[in-house]
This record gives sequence, C-alpha cells and structure tokens, in this order.
Amino acid sequence: GGLAIMFLMPMAMIIIMALIQDAPFKDYQELKIPLLLVNKDTGSLGKKIEQGLHESKIVEITKLGLSNDEVKQKVKAGDYEIGIIIPANATEILNKGVNQFVSQKLATAGLGDTTKSNDSTSQTLDLQILFAPGTKKSFKATILSSLKQSSSKLETQTLLDYFSKQLATTEKPGETKALKEFINFSEISTIDTPAEALLLNSVQHNVPAWTIFGMFFIVISMAGSIIKERDDGSFTRIRTMPGSFITVLAGKIAAYMLICMIQCLLMLLVGIYILPHLGLPTLQIGNSVSGIIIASLCTALAATGYGVMVGTIFTTHQQASTFGALSVVILAALGGIWIPVYIMPETIQTLAECSPLYWSLSAFHKIFLNGGTISTIVIYCLK
Repeated sequence: GGLAIMFLMPMAMIIIMALIQDAPFKDYQELKIPLLLVNKDTGSLGKKIEQGLHESKIVEITKLGLSNDEVKQKVKAGDYEIGIIIPANATEILNKGVNQFVSQKLATAGLGDTTKSNDSTSQTLDLQILFAPGTKKSFKATILSSLKQSSSKLETQTLLDYFSKQLATTEKPGETKALKEFINFSEISTIDTPAEALLLNSVQHNVPAWTIFGMFFIVISMAGSIIKERDDGSFTRIRTMPGSFITVLAGKIAAYMLICMIQCLLMLLVGIYILPHLGLPTLQIGNSVSGIIIASLCTALAATGYGVMVGTIFTTHQQASTFGALSVVILAALGGIWIPVYIMPETIQTLAECSPLYWSLSAFHKIFLNGGTISTIVIYCLK
C-alpha cells in the first residue's frame, strides 16, 4: 500500500490529469468547434460571412437548411456548440440601409437627392446566434467579438462602395478597392533562444506538479513510521544506543529522500517516454540537469522535513495520516498543482506564496519553460 501511494499514485495522476487538461492548455487554433450554419441569404453577405467563418479556422462548419426551431433544438441538445442563422434577403437589407445612410449624408452636404434621404423605412439586419446551454460567458464574448469585428469591416466596405458609386468616381462598377486596414498589431517575441520557446502545456505543467505532490505525500508513510517506532518501543531502544540522535534522524531522512528522488526520476521518465504514446507532447526538461537535481533535492528535504514535523506533533497514526493527507491536498491546491496559479483569483495567488509546493513548482517551471539554471531557481530552493 505504501509503495502504491508513493509510486503508482503520482504516475496515475500525471497520466490522467495530463489527458484531461490537454484541451484547455491548447491554443484555440488547434481546436475545432462544431458550428451549425443556416444561410438563407442568396446574396453576397451570406457568402462573405461564411467565408469569414472558414478563415477563422476554429470552427467546423455544418451547413443545413433547417428552420429556426430546428436549429435551436440541435444546439440545445448539444449537437453543436454554436448556431448561426443568416436571414433571407440579408444582403438586400444591408444594401438598402447603407444606401439610405449614404444618401442622407450626401444630401446633408448638398451633394445628393434630398427626396431619397427622407426615406425612413430602413430595416435592421439581425443575425441570430445560438449557444449551447452551459457555454462560458468568456467564450461567448470571444465569438461575438470576432463576429462583430468581421461584420464591422463588411459594413465599412459596403459604405465605401456606395460612397464611390454616389460620387461617380473614375473607378468602374465593381472595381472599388478593398478597404485597407490602417492599424495593424505586430507581435514582438520575447524569446531569444530556442530553449526559451517552450510553452506551458498539460505535460509541462502536470509532470512536475504531480511529481511534487507525490513527493510530499511521503508524509503519510514517514509520519506513520515515526509514530510506530514511538509506540512499539523502538524509539526508546534507539535512544539507549551509543551515538547521536541526529545520526539516527539523518539516516531516516536520507532513506526517505532517496525514495523521493526515485519518485522524481520515474515521473520524469513517464513524461518523456510514456505520455507521447498517448498522443500528448513530450516533456521538455530544459538544459540544466544540475538545476533539476538541486530543485528535486530541496523538494525532497522539504517533504521529509514536513513528515518529521507531522510525526513529531501527532500521537496516533490515524491523526498523522488524516492531517498529512488533507494538508498536502490543501497546499497542493494553493500551490498551483491542480491548476496554474496565474489563473487563480488575486487573493489565492497571495496565499500561494505560503505553499512549499508552489516554491518547488516555480523552480521546475523556471528550468523547464524559461531555460533556467541554478542561479535562476536559488531563491525558490532557499525557501
């Protein structure tokens, strides 16, 4: 049972959690969100919206000729994450509204026919968007923002076409130049070397995270051993033997530290050799093997020190095992083992600074993700 807790449980947790969290860690560009599109428009607007959805590369479009109620039922049932309904005559409604707007503006400037500008029968174009129940608000906001950006550009291009037509430019019909984007965003990379090009994915997070969790779970076995020796008289017999008690304690700590280091090695091997066969990325351990060894030794010292403390404070095995397990789980939750600390509330991020599992995980992330060395992680090791 002890061997299973120390070795099999962390290995199982790494595999399970890496598989579960693989999709959330992936870039949206790697996902394909099922989208049901009902395009009742026969003009250019429907075609341009469909083209924009295809170019986004994050949706898998299914086109069906369904009624509004049928679309609603399919999205509600979870067959599709998103449903979009483009009404009939959408192009005609848009063109009419834009034409009226242009005529009004030109008439105000004394360049157009005032009789056309007085027509107030313009109709608003409504595109219906349906989301599956339970869809997160942040996801809805992202999709709606993307659609509004595309539709805004389309409206502006249509306005430009009508202004050109009304002002009788030298351009031939249908040859209006596409609207040029005057503001562009250029991404400047902060990565200087290939070693820094590693991204936080489910493997890079879960392998060190659950390795640390497994190492700290040694508190149950270690505290139980200390209490057992105290209860059955072994501790008294050891104290009567020649030599320093520090030697005895150091021997116990050294033995359990060796187990922690074996745990760490096995978990890293799982990330490098087993997880890739399950369709997950290979664990990248960076370039500082010495840094990994130092971080592992400091984590093992913290875990065994915690075990000695629990075994000293509590008097029964039940007390030590219950407190040890619950406290490690709480420290793991605070330390970013379950989910990365940066997506937690600000209050929890402050509390995370109190968790030794957070210090250890930060050290491993510095090495695995940022090309860190011993000098980079020394502050976490000292903690």
